Amino acid sequence: MGTALGANLFLAAIILATSGSGVHGTSVALAATARVAFLWFWAAYAGGALQTLFGAVFLPLKQLGRELGLAFAAALLVHLALVGWLCWIGSAPPIGVFIFFGPVAALTFILALLSFGNLHTMLGPKPWRLLRTIGINVILYAFLKDFMQDPLHGGIRHIVEYLPFTAMAIAAPLVRLAAWGLRLRETRCAFSASSTNGSHQ
Repeated sequence: MGTALGANLFLAAIILATSGSGVHGTSVALAATARVAFLWFWAAYAGGALQTLFGAVFLPLKQLGRELGLAFAAALLVHLALVGWLCWIGSAPPIGVFIFFGPVAALTFILALLSFGNLHTMLGPKPWRLLRTIGINVILYAFLKDFMQDPLHGGIRHIVEYLPFTAMAIAAPLVRLAAWGLRLRETRCAFSASSTNGSHQ
């Protein structure tokens, strides 16, 4: 968490120092910190699935899933602080931005809070899994919506800056779906082998 928070703080500070702390510099810092925060989120979202599909090389991502999710929440704090600064200097985003992204940010911090200690046990295993599954997919959709907004606006540079992140956002659920299919197939094969061995005894 400290690394993610510090990295985004440093990035924002560099951008504001070089591009100014006005609307332009803050907008650039907003875009940059959002993309960095997304990288933490993507690793948390897809890490377990990557390990299932490609083996032990991605095991650290699976094992650190909770920590990566908390790192994303920490990085997001810097992004939200920049939104607050943009409002302070009199250039607040449209109200629709707050209506859509506000609940998503709140959901992020609810999930982060519940991941501490045994707080999530208050919900029970199934409700917690359901909330977490819905939550991370809502967050992913919010990122995709942001990356896909006016994709051709700003020319080639804008496309180059956002295309890799858009592709990652699209690929993330496909990776999880592929991992789920692989686990399902392995379970069926194991059940079939067990049934066959039992019939021969």
